[in-house]
Amino acid sequence: MPINHRILIFLLTFTLILAACSTAAPGSQTPTPAVTAAPTATFTPQPTPTTPPPMAVLLAPEGSDPALVAALQEKLPELAAQDGMQFETRSALSAAEIGPNLRIVVAVAPDTGFSQLAAGAPGTQFLALGIPGIQPASNLSVVGSADGQPDQMGFIAGYLAAVITDDWRGGMISTDDPAGQLAAQGFRNGLVFFCGLCRPAYPPFYEYPILASPPGQAAADSLISQGVQTVYLAPGAGDPALLEYLAQANLNLIGSAPPAETLKDHWVATIQTDLLAGLEQLWPDLVNGQGGGNLPTPIVITDRNETLFSTGRQRLVDDTLADLQAGYIGTGVIQP
Repeated sequence: MPINHRILIFLLTFTLILAACSTAAPGSQTPTPAVTAAPTATFTPQPTPTTPPPMAVLLAPEGSDPALVAALQEKLPELAAQDGMQFETRSALSAAEIGPNLRIVVAVAPDTGFSQLAAGAPGTQFLALGIPGIQPASNLSVVGSADGQPDQMGFIAGYLAAVITDDWRGGMISTDDPAGQLAAQGFRNGLVFFCGLCRPAYPPFYEYPILASPPGQAAADSLISQGVQTVYLAPGAGDPALLEYLAQANLNLIGSAPPAETLKDHWVATIQTDLLAGLEQLWPDLVNGQGGGNLPTPIVITDRNETLFSTGRQRLVDDTLADLQAGYIGTGVIQP
């Protein structure tokens, strides 16, 4: 081989060796450039609007009957809780305060424009308890006036007096106002409804029942002198002194309010209205959005003395009361 070629080969080989020596040694790592992550967007959830809980409200304006309000404040929370509602009492309520969560409004007398309030809130059910002059509407139900039906209360009192009294010797003390006069007519008709001619078999021979007014000792003495054995005291006619006077004369008493402990031996029963019974009867309809109910004030008989008013006679009187309130029996009283 010519020398020039040998020199050329040598130079090429030397160049290749230098190039190989300049590369990285096996096993060595070339640093990797750091990679910066792209920023991630942060999602902030929006707060979910809170739905107000369903509500039931008792509207008890100034001047409401404290005893009735107290009874409703005990009963309404129980009814509301059963149907998942909260409860509160208001002395006033405006149309602007009635939202979709206000399901039921129960109001008692005096009337402060309850019908107009109901008319402006068709999505809410309203119930008037014992408010005179209120008429039912599509979302407004009514349970009769606070004084109930005095003629019906008098009628069932007269019927009860005839059922339990020997020789039908029943009497009544009433007030002189229109309600007292209706009660007196009802009492007479109720007693006669049971006994017919009501003629006593032994003296003194009077035509029963004996009616007396106004309330007082003179009225009591009139009943005592004419042989009355059982007396009904209409609402407003039975003050404690008069009741004690009659009991001391050994007369049995039918009243319109629970008796004092000292009267228990002479107390036959209490006849009174019960607005809460009407509330309980209509409550399921109100919860289901059904308005327009119209109930007379329920009449109930409580404080029964089984010694004077036996179980069998109670069933007879209860059946008559049910028929009376259902309209199957009339009181025979002409309303003014």
